[in-house]
Amino acid sequence: MTAKRKTLFVTVLITALAVSIAAGPAAINKARGFYKRLEVLGRMFEIIEMYYVEEVAAEDMFEYAVGGVLEKLDPHSHYYTADEYRNLQERYRGDYFGIGIQFDVFDGVLTVLDALEGGPSQRLDLRPGDQIVRIEGEDAKGLDNEQIFARLRGPKGTRVTVTVRRPALDEEWDVHITRDQVEVSSILVATMLEPDVGYVWLSTFSQKGAAQLEEHLRDFEQRGMRAFILDLRGNRGGLMSQAIRIADKFLSGGKKILVTKGRTANASGENLSTDRDTHPDTPMIVLVDHQSASASEIVAGALQDWDRALVVGQVTFGKALVQNQFPFDDGSALFLTIARYYTPSGRLIQRPYVDGSDEAYFNPDWEAIEGSTDGTVGESKDGAEPIERPMFHTEAGRPVYGGGGIVPDVSIDPTDVSSLAVWLYNRRLTFQFATRYVAENAATLPTDLDAYLDGFIVDDAVVNEFIEFLRWPSLREQLDAAQVPLDEETLDGAREDIRMYLQAHIAGNIWGLQAGRVVLLRYDGQVQQSLGLVQQAADLMKLKPGVVAGF
Repeated sequence: MTAKRKTLFVTVLITALAVSIAAGPAAINKARGFYKRLEVLGRMFEIIEMYYVEEVAAEDMFEYAVGGVLEKLDPHSHYYTADEYRNLQERYRGDYFGIGIQFDVFDGVLTVLDALEGGPSQRLDLRPGDQIVRIEGEDAKGLDNEQIFARLRGPKGTRVTVTVRRPALDEEWDVHITRDQVEVSSILVATMLEPDVGYVWLSTFSQKGAAQLEEHLRDFEQRGMRAFILDLRGNRGGLMSQAIRIADKFLSGGKKILVTKGRTANASGENLSTDRDTHPDTPMIVLVDHQSASASEIVAGALQDWDRALVVGQVTFGKALVQNQFPFDDGSALFLTIARYYTPSGRLIQRPYVDGSDEAYFNPDWEAIEGSTDGTVGESKDGAEPIERPMFHTEAGRPVYGGGGIVPDVSIDPTDVSSLAVWLYNRRLTFQFATRYVAENAATLPTDLDAYLDGFIVDDAVVNEFIEFLRWPSLREQLDAAQVPLDEETLDGAREDIRMYLQAHIAGNIWGLQAGRVVLLRYDGQVQQSLGLVQQAADLMKLKPGVVAGF
């Protein structure tokens, strides 16, 4: 066993013994039994390491053992290695030190997707579609993501030289970039969908999420916002503290946001709203889908229970387990479930799980779950246990349901999009074409986004040009390997969706990724139908409180 793991075992033993002595004789006896089991486990590791027919790394054995324990607890308790935990902390923190680009690698070439607003690269005019061909004079072709991060990130104030090729100019030049703190926004899009309707798509709950949201809310209010849409689709959660702060923004003071219940005093408690940075009077819609989970469900559940927001979309994921972080000296950490949380009405929205069946839990039969959203029993296609939803009530007495996710007030399915078009978009082939198109047609394209949205259309000639682009030998080989059909019947069924993605990626190449997302909102059925529900959201806020237990 490695010295590091031996140290960890010894630390656990000493800690257990010290706590037991302080707690009394019964605890000492329990600790002795625990100590003997750890001794057996440690000895077992040594035997496997010495005698097993094939070599097994001690690190692997340790992680197998930890994984075996945690998979018997619940789907969300997890052990993170030092590297994984460091990356997770960076994501939750919402910033890093580097040059401030989003990138992808096309045919081995590091390509800029966006220069982050206010970052070092944007200040030096790097643009979407620019290719970084050398880093500190060394060829950058073929580097993987980890190698790119290692070369481009570094301490604040240090400098890195990159050689940039811009397809429109067909020339290369060196750019000397001083690394700086780069803020990664939790917000994918912030825009006014209509002159009086603000919209924010929040992608995660990082440490800066509430503050970033507040900036946009104040800006919208200055521009005449009379209704607000908070889009939590695809948002799998993050920091519970940020979910509480964001829900707090839309509730007047003294209202329950959530209740946690665990085995220890620290794990149990009640969180109430304050009057800090509050926007309690604007009619509001919260958009959710099957991937809205955890912190997203805290926000949606609290605002629904107080009749504060109209929840629209699909039933949410159903995660109501609270994890605490337990870091170790080697940089790794244990995320352990310490409590369940309940919405203000008393709902537990945790979906049922069975230990050892993560596949069924993370990829459930959504058709069956959607079929049980009115409190009835949903029958699953594979004969699994049905879902029964206990009924609760909002402050005004409207029925809401527990048992698995937040059930929306208004159900709207996502817009159907051709699977071929989605594949081409996700593989950035529409982006690569858009980069070439913008380089060749810059003089004829609108000079600002509003003019582009109002007047520019990707016509049939451009779609046809893209289809010919897909038939280039270098790309055709990639498409054939993935068994992507390019027959006329399939292409005809995908043309309108291809047009949509080209429209988005051309805008993204000129004004950045957020501009491309703004284009897609115009084709998003859930968003567009939500605009027609603003009056219903306003009427919801006029409901008078009912006589309901828990409120």
